[in-house]
Amino acid sequence: MNPGTYARLYGPTQPAPGPERNGVVVLADAPLEGCTAATEDDKVWFVWYSGSSRGGTFLTRITPSTGEVKSWPSPVRDPDGFAVRGRRAVLTSRVHNRRSTEVVRAELVGDAWSVTERRKMRVPGRMAMRCGQGRDGFLWLRAGRTWLRIEA
Repeated sequence: MNPGTYARLYGPTQPAPGPERNGVVVLADAPLEGCTAATEDDKVWFVWYSGSSRGGTFLTRITPSTGEVKSWPSPVRDPDGFAVRGRRAVLTSRVHNRRSTEVVRAELVGDAWSVTERRKMRVPGRMAMRCGQGRDGFLWLRAGRTWLRIEA
């Protein structure tokens, strides 16, 4: 992938002033890899790992109609499922090939996401990588040959 394409998809490798520069979204840190994504009304959310020496996982909300971009540190270190509705979110963190996942509920309080509930949930099949998809406040989670719906 050439550097121009990388920058348009993932953000520039160097910080830049403002939320956007030449049509390129500026993220909170240099990204390494995406974890998962979700939609909420007209907004798009990305959960991604930082590629900098500081590390970390971030939640980023993009509103295409206004160009607004806002990022927060994630309340979960390695989420693989994410859905959001308003100021509430649900994230999952799986253990590969197990019949359970950790479900974490969080709320945006001020300028930070705060965990409000954390529990282990048994599921009807083994969890697969990149198994969760968030759509308008619901997390669709694949376990074996079954899709589970978890509300944010």
